[in-house]
Amino acid sequence: MKVCVFGDSIGKGIVQDADSERYQTLKLDAMEPLAQYKNSVSLKNYSMFGCTVTKGLSLIERHEGELSGCDCVILEFGGNDCNFPWKEVAVAPEEEHHPKNPLENFMRLYRAAIEKVQKAGAKPILLTLPPLQAKRFFGWISKGLNAQSILKWLGGVDMIYRWQEMYSLAVSKLGEMLSVPVIDIRSAFLYRQDLPELIGADGMHPTSKGYELIVKTVCEELAS
Repeated sequence: MKVCVFGDSIGKGIVQDADSERYQTLKLDAMEPLAQYKNSVSLKNYSMFGCTVTKGLSLIERHEGELSGCDCVILEFGGNDCNFPWKEVAVAPEEEHHPKNPLENFMRLYRAAIEKVQKAGAKPILLTLPPLQAKRFFGWISKGLNAQSILKWLGGVDMIYRWQEMYSLAVSKLGEMLSVPVIDIRSAFLYRQDLPELIGADGMHPTSKGYELIVKTVCEELAS
């Protein structure tokens, strides 16, 4: 089976070091769940740190000629699309602010990406978003900024979780609308009692244990 992946830092396997707070890349194909299939699965990963579905669509177009040889193309977007310009929010909490890709635009571009993969002759598979740890994420994005101003604009820390969840639900909705398979990695996280250990200090990137869960969930779905 030949598998291509287009996504953001989650698709790439970015993890935050707990001590230095720096980001590094895990080798997802070396993880035990995928290692079991290493002789039968060929993986090409075009995911990029900070990638939105806008950039993802351009990457798919760039590699379109390679997609016909793929059995499936995994798409993983939304985490950056739903993010806000936090510095601007902190300076002007009374003003209106927009995410990198407003929901309607996100769905339009994601649909275009799906259709581009299908037109190339490959089978798209969507991933939902792993859940944020809202308090950790708020602490991370407000570092060095006026946290109270950001909180005033949000109306509450839990708004961060709800907003990101809305984009994850949009991915599921797209899958249903277009009859495209969706692998629900979000539920795999939410089911776990050790959920806090699966998400890093920044509240958004999985830990190595979290990535093991993602790889396991995806591999089990692909094998079914």
